[in-house]
Amino acid sequence: MLDIKLIETARKNIAGVADTTPLTKSQNLSEQYQADIWLKREDLQKVRSYKIRGAYNKISQLTTEEQAQGVVCASAGNHAQGVAYACQKLEIKGKIFMPHTTPKQKVNQVRMFGKDQVKVILSGDNFDIAYEDALLESRQNQHVFIHPFDDELVMAGQGTTAAEILEQAIESPEIIFVPVGGGGLAAGMGSYLKTILPACQIVGVE
Repeated sequence: MLDIKLIETARKNIAGVADTTPLTKSQNLSEQYQADIWLKREDLQKVRSYKIRGAYNKISQLTTEEQAQGVVCASAGNHAQGVAYACQKLEIKGKIFMPHTTPKQKVNQVRMFGKDQVKVILSGDNFDIAYEDALLESRQNQHVFIHPFDDELVMAGQGTTAAEILEQAIESPEIIFVPVGGGGLAAGMGSYLKTILPACQIVGVE
């Protein structure tokens, strides 16, 4: 469980950077399942996912010395775009390792969001190789590694999604379905929901 103070601090940090996305009722799903089903539209973020929340929250809280050293990450898409956008906004140099197999459109998006602050490095044929190369780069050149999920400040940033849902919901939700990949979003949202609304059931979807 994260201390929700970290999530409350994250909300202040990402204000004006990550959008407060709408909570929209899905008429089709509601009719299909005979329930009130609402969708948190994180696909409407500038970088098309919630990843900007965690990446910006983490990078914005680096010390002046750490910011000067620059950051590095590994990602095949959404996390890379979040880190790139954060680097551009905060004027911090970043290196982003992506597998050679990453679609060109995603690589171009990362370059677009990062502008002159970010260098994209295509490395290996899969994420694991890119990840190991990014860690090596971090160790050798003292860059701060921005993990896509295994970091409390990243989790706290993702957890701001839950805070918005509870503010936007017309009534307290009974069940919230949360996508699970690495677990950063689930950890952040789960910590907030179980603290503020313990009766809410959380269902992880992989």
